Amino acid sequence: MSEPDTHDEPGPSDTPAPTRPRRVTVVAVSVVAVLVLGALMGGWLVTRGHSRVTGEEAARRFVDDYTASIDATYRLDGEFTRTMPDGRELTSGLLVVQRPPDRLQRSLGSTGGSIGGRTINCGPNGPDGAYECAPGGATESFDDQRADQLEALDQYVGGDDPLYAVTADGACYELVRQRDEPDATFGARATLCFDRPTGALRNLEVRHDTGAVDQLLGVSVSGSVTDADFDLSVDGTYDPQGPR
Repeated sequence: MSEPDTHDEPGPSDTPAPTRPRRVTVVAVSVVAVLVLGALMGGWLVTRGHSRVTGEEAARRFVDDYTASIDATYRLDGEFTRTMPDGRELTSGLLVVQRPPDRLQRSLGSTGGSIGGRTINCGPNGPDGAYECAPGGATESFDDQRADQLEALDQYVGGDDPLYAVTADGACYELVRQRDEPDATFGARATLCFDRPTGALRNLEVRHDTGAVDQLLGVSVSGSVTDADFDLSVDGTYDPQGPR
């Protein structure tokens, strides 16, 4: 069965970091960002309380937690699901391994990230769509990527006229876009939940203007990362299943 055309949607192997809206003419970067339903987080998260906070305080907490997730060392195993506008689903296993400056993400048959200052791009690159890793070029320094992400994030949720309104509820955040900006990283609406012990972005959901919904659900997360976790060999766990 052929995979649906999803070129307008962010793929899980390059989960988007905050990128600047079109109104800002600066180069953007790629890394993390999306959400999950807070109800799923039940007993998984240690939160700072269940009181809901909005406005500048919520935005400040969100930026603090997102910054911690950029700097965190962790391995996350879980599931990725893309729900099409017609209700069909495309799924796969999900792996995120992060030990700054190195980062790796696997899902939907692809592996992407940066290891040792080189970009990683593995997937159906070989003859007949065989899984192979393409030669990777040098990446922007981690410090520069980090600075770009945080600057973009501040433009999304900071200032007098933020693009997204933020609601904080413990370790989870809901972002609602306030005006038309179809290229915005977090879509029309997003929810992000962080893991307090490790700082990892554990779950995320992004609702796109097309009606598609991307969900990254962390099933387990550990603050221990080894060199073996950055293995790039083929693994059917992360092959796409569906749509159905």
